[in-house]
Amino acid sequence: MIGYISTKKIDEKYVGGLLIVDQAGIPLEFKYTEPVIPTQLQKILYGKSLETYLYVEVIGKNLLKKAENKCEFYFTDTPILVDCAENVFFITYHPSIVEEVQKISAEECVIPAQSGSIKVSAAKEIKQETLEKLVKMLEEIDVMEPFQRLQKALEYVCRSSAG
Repeated sequence: MIGYISTKKIDEKYVGGLLIVDQAGIPLEFKYTEPVIPTQLQKILYGKSLETYLYVEVIGKNLLKKAENKCEFYFTDTPILVDCAENVFFITYHPSIVEEVQKISAEECVIPAQSGSIKVSAAKEIKQETLEKLVKMLEEIDVMEPFQRLQKALEYVCRSSAG
């Protein structure tokens, strides 16, 4: 199982979702938050840290806690969500095609993948054992595709909610 966690902001509404799929990409679980609309007072009090607070504390950590299926890896397309847990990794396409793993830093690397090169970032050091599992996974499946489904689902949730 692989978990995907993402957030979206639409018309001042913040929403997050968690999609857990099997190796074939078939959904096993989907959880989402109701859209959060911060008050003017919250905007003033939190200032520039408002989005970090909403994404990590209100949305991300709650989604991970409520997941019925626990995954070894959760991938996100929202960089700040790596702060939710050690097994949350920000992944994105890398412009250069690489033949082998390239370490950028202890927390970042570029991995050759089925769908091109993928840059992987974590809040803490990516251990060798974890890196080996990620390499194997990225060889076997298109890890980016489920984000498209998750983003469409979040947009639907946000647009469907009253308010």
